[in-house]
Amino acid sequence: MRLFAFARISMVLLILSPAAISPAAMAGDTVPALVEGCAAPCARYEISAELQNDWTFAAEPSRLTSDVLEPTFTVDLFFAPTDYLRFVTSIITEPVIEPESGENANFESIGTYLAELYAVVETDAVTLRAGKFDTIFSLASEVAPGINATELVSDFDADERLGSEIVLNFDGLGMDQALSATAFTTDRSTLSDSLFTSRGRTKLSDGGAGNTDGLSSLSLVLDGCSGAEPSDCYMDGDFGYRLGLRYQKAGKATGEDEDERPRGGDELAYLAAATARREFDGATLRLLGEAAYLRHFDGRPDDALVLTGSAALETEPLTYVATYTRQLNLISGRPDTSEHLADFEVIYEPDGEKQSEGATWKLTAAYTLARSADEETAHIFSVRAVFDFGGDVQFNSR
Repeated sequence: MRLFAFARISMVLLILSPAAISPAAMAGDTVPALVEGCAAPCARYEISAELQNDWTFAAEPSRLTSDVLEPTFTVDLFFAPTDYLRFVTSIITEPVIEPESGENANFESIGTYLAELYAVVETDAVTLRAGKFDTIFSLASEVAPGINATELVSDFDADERLGSEIVLNFDGLGMDQALSATAFTTDRSTLSDSLFTSRGRTKLSDGGAGNTDGLSSLSLVLDGCSGAEPSDCYMDGDFGYRLGLRYQKAGKATGEDEDERPRGGDELAYLAAATARREFDGATLRLLGEAAYLRHFDGRPDDALVLTGSAALETEPLTYVATYTRQLNLISGRPDTSEHLADFEVIYEPDGEKQSEGATWKLTAAYTLARSADEETAHIFSVRAVFDFGGDVQFNSR
């Protein structure tokens, strides 16, 4: 089974390699190389194709062993009618129902859903966003490289929310600063479901933090960076930080869901994170540390303290990544529990001269040791192949 899965990954990587599919072959004309943006009025697309194999072995208990092969296909579309206005759409095709622990899965439960759909009004000092989007909170979840490095920290992300956001850019303390304020609620529209395989439409009766009527949840995030803009700080900045505060009003599970979900309270989350970058002898070292405390995590009675540390050493074309996360669950009326994730990865990404125009690709291999709150242990070996390409269409303004 494992050899067959890896053979399929090799075959797909060969098919998706820039030598096999050139941008000219896809579009009839040469697709422009990926750039930061295009001059309005213009439209732009970015497409990412991924294939990932996760082999869980030497698990305790042994029933957790499995072999899972999953694709992910992401299409991001941008339209900028003016220099200050953009419309953004992100469509994802991937498995929308996770297999049970210990269950093998190969290209199963594939569905397509609209992950983001929003409008952006942007000036030098202020950016406004409204629609469906992933809210900003965990820095580790946003920038930490690798396949499995963010498995725990991504659990407290508030993704696929309906709301509005304002970002203020300013200088302070000798650094570029960005203050983001967001008001949001859980997406319960038809956009919360998926095509081909239904993942189920989110309902008020599901309960959970932020799943309430109206824009009842709020987040406030301050990013600072020395040496680059805050959005590029992990890759290009010398030092950066993030301070975050988030409030999510607790939703109330009703009907059959009411008995399945313990009653808690409104979630209040605090976050502090920092990054640093150092260059020496042709290599780049990137460090990240993050601590988050969540009161009534996801609207439950319990609290959680999540600590993450990551180090990435880039020596082109290879990047070596080590990440450790510990989640301490502070359980009301019972002994506390903890979850651990140690992740070690190698990323191979050829330099620009070996990439095709308008397209990039990379390979990642990872070993992950995960221990759950129920003291279940899993060793996971993962391989992922990624191929990205894109371009833009320029409209002649009159």
